[in-house]
Amino acid sequence: MIDYKVIALADKLSAEETQYKYYPRICNRQKLKLRELSKDISRQCSLTESDVYGVLRTFITNIPTLLLENRSIELDEFGIFSLHAKVEGSDTAKEAKAHKIKELKIAFRPHKYLKQELQHAKFRKVK
Repeated sequence: MIDYKVIALADKLSAEETQYKYYPRICNRQKLKLRELSKDISRQCSLTESDVYGVLRTFITNIPTLLLENRSIELDEFGIFSLHAKVEGSDTAKEAKAHKIKELKIAFRPHKYLKQELQHAKFRKVK
């Protein structure tokens, strides 16, 4: 069950007039630590909690290296991690050089299976 609350956001129509719109916003998320995830996974397979934790830690450690090798990381029905760049435009192709890349960002594109599974979400309004 996914909790949400209703929030009001102001929409300034003019200097004198403000109108509010109300939006549902997901709230009360709970973090699941890597240790807890490892324990949950170990209950569903033949690996020990320590084995699962070790594999996940190694995976996490390898992600930056793989991304910096300009590789996308596809995790079957989960999705794809890849790098995207925040860049500054140039007037000519000759001026478009590496120094125009201002920031790297990690993008995640969920697999259609994951998206379909999320369509089954149930919501609960909280105060």
